[in-house]
Amino acid sequence: MAELEKDKPHSADYFGEQRNFWWNQDFLQLMGKRWGLEKININTVLDVGCGIGHWGQALAEILPVNAQVTGIDKEIKWVKEAQKTAEAFNLGERYSYVQGDIRALPFEDNLFDFVTCQTVLIHMQQPQLVIQEMIRVLKPGGLLVTVEPNNLARSLVYSSLSFTDSIDTICERVKFQLICERGKEALGEGNNSIGDLIPGYFAEAGLNNIQIFMSDKTFALFPPYNSKEQQVFKQQYLDWIEDNFWIWDKQETKRFFLAGGGTEAEFELNWQQVMRENQLWKQGLLNNNYHTGGGTICYLISGYK
Repeated sequence: MAELEKDKPHSADYFGEQRNFWWNQDFLQLMGKRWGLEKININTVLDVGCGIGHWGQALAEILPVNAQVTGIDKEIKWVKEAQKTAEAFNLGERYSYVQGDIRALPFEDNLFDFVTCQTVLIHMQQPQLVIQEMIRVLKPGGLLVTVEPNNLARSLVYSSLSFTDSIDTICERVKFQLICERGKEALGEGNNSIGDLIPGYFAEAGLNNIQIFMSDKTFALFPPYNSKEQQVFKQQYLDWIEDNFWIWDKQETKRFFLAGGGTEAEFELNWQQVMRENQLWKQGLLNNNYHTGGGTICYLISGYK
């Protein structure tokens, strides 16, 4: 990678075209009914940690056409990109974006009818405080929705190349990711599997009518990878492999692993194994013999103030 990780805005490796395929639109329409959006007077919406706008804009079809959506992110690069994307999708009059700290939202109390975020709390040192801040700017009776995963679960999702791996190999793969996740949390950068705890945090914060659902989206790949979605994901994975990228790049993975209690020697052994698996994955994709159901655990947690 030409650009140093520390110089990148957050989540840069995950804001490619594949992000446009994170949701089944009919599922979001169902969620709109489950949340009762047609019964709520939604005029103002806040998309917290908006990135380049994927999540907030994915909700455009289930929000009232007169609802004004504000996105906020700490990175000015993403704020500018989000505005461009909104305009490209003819959402420029409904959507606007600002730079700011989501740990201290620059908005007055009780301002928004609907506050939401996607894969934001996994990066927060104190997710409960961010939840409290989102509740602060939410109107009484307003709806809070967060979308957060258990990313560790993906280490147990099989592909055609890993289905017959030894028990030791599978356990080592899970252990490597778990140590990295614990290290990321120890460094104050959030836990990548915090989604499991968010419903309890909502209850502690005093929200009402808490509901928990799981996204029905999987990231399946199977030959001949004909659909636009599969072509995009295939190319994204090949690009990551070419860049020697795992969940994070080598530098960041090592930083998390050591902070999680691993040693330099253990890291090198695990990283070499990951890179070997990447090359097998690459050959499988190029030879049309890689396939997976691509399951995930991604929670949609909602509650009313």
